[in-house]
Amino acid sequence: MLIGGITAAATTGALLAMGRRQGSASLPFAAIGAAFSHETTSAVAANLVLGGLVLHVIAMLVWSILFVWLTTRLDSDIFAAVVVTVVAFAFSILVTLWRGAGLVSVLPVGDLLVLALVLAGSLVVGMRFAFSTLRKS
Repeated sequence: MLIGGITAAATTGALLAMGRRQGSASLPFAAIGAAFSHETTSAVAANLVLGGLVLHVIAMLVWSILFVWLTTRLDSDIFAAVVVTVVAFAFSILVTLWRGAGLVSVLPVGDLLVLALVLAGSLVVGMRFAFSTLRKS
């Protein structure tokens, strides 16, 4: 849970900054919410923004669980973070192509690459932080 919390916080902050630069901090979360509803992306639709935020946090927890599982199998946290990040963004692209809405539909490629770096970096930092707190106790 610690790794998932760190990853969710880091990527949420990055998405807020990216959305603000695009005109509305809530836009990325509205896009995530719109991908799983039958509504168009609107940064002022509270249900889309809240739903997108919840879905984002759940997704980060799932990716963190996959990361921990891969790390135990591969013995390399950096390689596991890269694999999880590639899978996460492939999933995001497929959802956007399938549903017509999602992060890929509202963020430019540069922002997506920065988000990928934040995701991978926060997974590795979260793992190192989790192990450092285990050693102290």
